[in-house]
Amino acid sequence: MEDMYSILEEISPDSSGSVLATVIRVEGSAYKKTGASMLIKPDGTWTGLLSAGCLEEDLAARIQAGLGRKPETVVYDMRSDDDLAWGTGSGCNGAIHIYIEPVDAGYAAHLLEFKQLLKNGTAVTGIKFLASGTYLFITEDGKQFGSFQGELDEDVVRCIRMKKGTFIFPAQQEEVYIRHYRPKPRFILFGAGKDAMPLCALAAKAGFSVIVSDWRPGLCNRNHFPDADEIAAGFPAEVFTAGRITIHRDDYVMIMTHNFSRDQEILAYVLQKNPHYLGVLGSAKRTKRLLGTEKLPPGVRSPAGLSISAEGPEEIAISIVAECIQLKNGRVGEGVLI
Repeated sequence: MEDMYSILEEISPDSSGSVLATVIRVEGSAYKKTGASMLIKPDGTWTGLLSAGCLEEDLAARIQAGLGRKPETVVYDMRSDDDLAWGTGSGCNGAIHIYIEPVDAGYAAHLLEFKQLLKNGTAVTGIKFLASGTYLFITEDGKQFGSFQGELDEDVVRCIRMKKGTFIFPAQQEEVYIRHYRPKPRFILFGAGKDAMPLCALAAKAGFSVIVSDWRPGLCNRNHFPDADEIAAGFPAEVFTAGRITIHRDDYVMIMTHNFSRDQEILAYVLQKNPHYLGVLGSAKRTKRLLGTEKLPPGVRSPAGLSISAEGPEEIAISIVAECIQLKNGRVGEGVLI
């Protein structure tokens, strides 16, 4: 899961006094990679992770002692097994460069704007100018905001969108760090039975924005699905024709209502939209019956989930979310019979 999602959930107008830490370079190996982020609050608590837990407490303690009053880069070198080295022999074999930024009222306001853009489905590029300590956000439609003085022209923005990581920015001859942020991928879950509850919770924890839909309000409610971003109670025809749920090509869809006619209705509609992921609970034989065909169309994952011999709602949820993560990260998985 992108750390920034959970960090932005913590950001408020009262976040002034916090410190934002970002891994901008890794030499060697490390548990987390470039882009890992952590927000350290004034009381010493934090959100996000920069490592497997090797350095967070030390960094938080150093910030409590005064680090982070100005933008700067700190390096944790854990390449030595010698206990005299930092990390008491953690053996991670990597040097982690962390950029530290104080969050004042202005930065908090910009982070809130950034948060709202992602929630509205707008991709954003973030740029940190490491020497000057300034930052800039650029939306996919070209809007620019941040502490950086001036505005970058279209040619420079076009170049920036093709890069990521840390490099020398030609315009200012200054080292910059660039990261591209996309809105959370949507996981649309049709079905609100008990087996859908762990799937919703796990998908949300894995970084998906979860929508749960079912025609039974006694099941499809916030009490049963507290981790869902949206609850759409209603019959399939109702939620589709009223525009309460619109399927996009980059959505992840899971059908598991346990009602043959409802599954059939939902599957017929969703197939036309060609989402990025389309899983159907149950065997391939049942899904072929839903479609009235002898062969499953390309892209329909039935049985859904990675082949891990899953049993029970929790294991099945793990297999399905793992398959979605695998697809999101550019790999192809295999189904699991459930």
